Amino acid sequence: MRNIRVLLVDDHDGFINAAMRHFRKVEWLEIAGTAGNGLEAIERSEALRPDAILMDLAMPEMGGLQATRLIKAQDDPPYIVIASHFDDSEHRDHAMRAGADSFVSKLSYLQEVMPILERLAQGSAP
Repeated sequence: MRNIRVLLVDDHDGFINAAMRHFRKVEWLEIAGTAGNGLEAIERSEALRPDAILMDLAMPEMGGLQATRLIKAQDDPPYIVIASHFDDSEHRDHAMRAGADSFVSKLSYLQEVMPILERLAQGSAP
């Protein structure tokens, strides 16, 4: 299993801190950085070149959908997982049309995102 670098994007520090506490225990997972909105996510994606971005859907200044569209236009874009409390087919469809590779519910975040990251680390796209 290869190591993968992840950028965490969410406007709630508590959510980022909780995710980081869990992810730091995973030996093959490295937190490349964090961002608090879509504008920061775009800049940090270009600068840090993570393997994956775990992106909140709704954020101030620029949300996850617009940021995903712009990041996916970069050369060799990362795998993007959109996370949201709004877990319904409409939000999932919007995320996929924006170019997201996966969508997970924040209500079962770790249970849904860990298998995705494990498959990335094993070299197979989820």
